[in-house]
Amino acid sequence: MTTTDPVVEPLPPVQLVRTPTQVELASSGPIVLGALITAPAHEKGPGIVIVPGGSDVSKEGTRKGDGVVVYPAPAHTGSLWSDAFAARGAIVLTYDKRTCGPNDTASCHKNPQVDVDAEGPGALAKDVDAACALVRKAPGFDGRLVLWAHGQAAQVALSSSCAQEATAIVLLSPIPRAIDAVLVGALTDRQQQSEARAKAASTPEERSFLLDQASALKNLAGTKAAGFASMKSGKFAKDARVDGATIAFWLGWMSLTERTRALLEPLRSKVVIVVGAGDQQLSSPDRKAAQALPATRVVVVEADHHLLVQGALDDEVVQQIADAIDVVIGVPVS
Repeated sequence: MTTTDPVVEPLPPVQLVRTPTQVELASSGPIVLGALITAPAHEKGPGIVIVPGGSDVSKEGTRKGDGVVVYPAPAHTGSLWSDAFAARGAIVLTYDKRTCGPNDTASCHKNPQVDVDAEGPGALAKDVDAACALVRKAPGFDGRLVLWAHGQAAQVALSSSCAQEATAIVLLSPIPRAIDAVLVGALTDRQQQSEARAKAASTPEERSFLLDQASALKNLAGTKAAGFASMKSGKFAKDARVDGATIAFWLGWMSLTERTRALLEPLRSKVVIVVGAGDQQLSSPDRKAAQALPATRVVVVEADHHLLVQGALDDEVVQQIADAIDVVIGVPVS
C-alpha cells in the first residue's frame, strides 16, 4: 500500500469586487491612508484587516525581497492574501502604512509621522483601530473580525484596541523577542548556514560563492549589532536616523517587542500563530520561540518569508491557515 500527499482541490471561481476606499483619522494631524476592500460579490462573511508590516508597505503589500535576498519579481503580498481569503468568503481590507509616501509608491499620501518617530511602531495602533472601524461598515460584514499581521505588524496589531474586540488575531512569523536581537540572530543564522553549505560544496566556485556570502552576512550582523549597542548607550545624536528611522523609533520598537508575550497572554484564546519552516527572517531558535508564544493554535507551514513558496501563495498553505481561523471564529471562512 502506498501513501500520497493529500490533493488540495482548487476552489471554484468566485467573482471578487475590489473597492478603493480610505482609512481616515485625525490623530497627529489629518491622516488619510489609501485602502482597498476585496470581497466576494453579494455575500456575507467575516472581515479581515491586514496590518502592514516592516518597511514602507502599500495596500498591495509589495515587497522586493526579504531584506537580504532580492526576489526574482516583486511579491504583492497584500493582494495575494486578500484574493485568497476573499475567494473563501471573507471581506478583506488592506491599507497603506503611514510611513508609505509618494516617493515609495505613487498611490501613497504623505502623512504625519511625528508620533511614530517619537514612540515607535506602537503609535501605528491608532491606524489599526481606524481600519477596523472601516471594515465593520463594509457591506456584507457579518460581525466577525480577524486581525492579520506579519512580522513587525504583530506588535502593532496587539497594541490596538481592535485586538481586544477582534474575533481572531492571526500572526504570521511574529517577532518573539527584542527586535535588535532577532535581526542580528537571523543574519548570524544565515551566515552559519552558508558556512555549512560551503563545506559540502561540490565545486571550488560554489564554495567560494558561499564563503563570500557568509562573510557579507557576518559583516552585516556585526554592523547591526554595533549600531543597536550605540543606540542603547545613547551614542547617536537625538536627531539621527538609522535606516530611515529615528533613534526613538528604534528604541520604541525594541521596547515593544520585549513585551510581546505580555501583550499576547490575555488574548491567547483567539490568537493563531503561523510560522514558515523556511522563513529566514527568524533564526531557527526564534522560529521555535515564535511557536511557543501564547496562542490557541500554532501552525507550521512549508513556506518561506511572507509565508510564500517561491514568491507565490501555495494553496495548501492558505488552506492550513484558513482551517485554523475557522476553528477560532467558529464558522468556516468559506
